[in-house]
Amino acid sequence: MRLRLTYPWYVILLMAVLINPACTETIDIDLDSTYTRLVVEGAVTTDSIKHYVILSRTSDYFSPGLASGFADAMVELTFGNETIQLIENPEDPGLYETPTAFRGVIGMTYDLNISQVDVNQDGVEESYNASSTMAGGSELDGIELQYISFQAESGYSVLMYAMHPTEQRDWFGFKLIKNGNLLTNSLDQYSVISDELFDSGYFPGFPVGYLSDNEPDEAVLPGDTICLEFNCIEEAYYNFVVEAQTEIAGYYPLFSGPPSNVVSNISNGALGIFAAYSIQRSYLIAE
Repeated sequence: MRLRLTYPWYVILLMAVLINPACTETIDIDLDSTYTRLVVEGAVTTDSIKHYVILSRTSDYFSPGLASGFADAMVELTFGNETIQLIENPEDPGLYETPTAFRGVIGMTYDLNISQVDVNQDGVEESYNASSTMAGGSELDGIELQYISFQAESGYSVLMYAMHPTEQRDWFGFKLIKNGNLLTNSLDQYSVISDELFDSGYFPGFPVGYLSDNEPDEAVLPGDTICLEFNCIEEAYYNFVVEAQTEIAGYYPLFSGPPSNVVSNISNGALGIFAAYSIQRSYLIAE
């Protein structure tokens, strides 16, 4: 695969200052292909739902289209003395769901086992596994909206009040929902923090989101219902989100080192994350 790349404007400007006259140059870069790996996305939560695991394959960076789902795998979830085989959705290859809805239990360890797959197509089946213990113990007290106005921007900051045990280390994730619509519906919008910010064990009106007046789907009107989803997550999930968001945003300064694979808790060289986390929600109606 070959990529045609030209210098961006800020590099051209720098060259124009150093060397006069300056010019741009077309550079051909050979991008090698790499071996195919399994990508896993799955979660168990305290919501009473059918929990899911999504399997797909990696592809070259400039491959057209979305990554294809990985079908016909054996996917099992083990916790306590119970093992559940997930069922592949016939309308969505690569999406595996539990047969029935159930609630995850705080403190329970969930083991994901994937087998009967030949990702690299060498005729030898591989197996993969991951493990996650559901975090919990922190209590969400409530939320409030605080109006903020600047010269060109205005909106509401969403403030969270929550208590967490001082004797344990915690990591948290936050999602915002307005009138039933999830606003933070992509990984780069998912906010995560650790409790290192507060030694007292209490989050006293900590800002966890922002609703802009300039965005139609975010603008708050009287009668709107605002919901904060408060997730207690493991450190492995926290690290995965932070590293993935760094890769999405890019590295600064300009000439930083090359990117690397995002950390994963899936064995055998697979990519992605399997997480068990608890969920609490707090609602308010805008006045």
